[in-house]
Amino acid sequence: MQMNLRTPDLVLDRVLNPTQSPDIGNARPSDIIEACGLIPDFFADACLAITYEGAGDTLDDLAGAMDNLYGCGGFNSYPYGGKVADNGTYISEHDDDPDMAPLCRFGYESRFFCYVYEYGITTIKDAKTGETKTARFD
Repeated sequence: MQMNLRTPDLVLDRVLNPTQSPDIGNARPSDIIEACGLIPDFFADACLAITYEGAGDTLDDLAGAMDNLYGCGGFNSYPYGGKVADNGTYISEHDDDPDMAPLCRFGYESRFFCYVYEYGITTIKDAKTGETKTARFD
């Protein structure tokens, strides 16, 4: 039997459908994980970089590391407005956009969290400061 482990499987905690949204509730766990694509890999690698390669320890440092790994924009090139509720729900700055429940929440050392929503929309959060950044990683 072959096991396919990825870095996020080893260094992040993962909570599927953390808000228990009925819109996501019927999805199979494997489908939710697949919908997150490579975003957890970028997050895990960026967390490890800021921890072990001296790349800083702030949310800005984490965002920069993720952007560099992604290479196609990200938090600093194409930031989204809006806000994130305490439970991880993304609330757009546009009144006609519905709130989005996260597909998954990934956590690193109880400090940094990554919420992945539909369409590759991604939020990172620093639990120490409460600061968040949101962008699309597609």
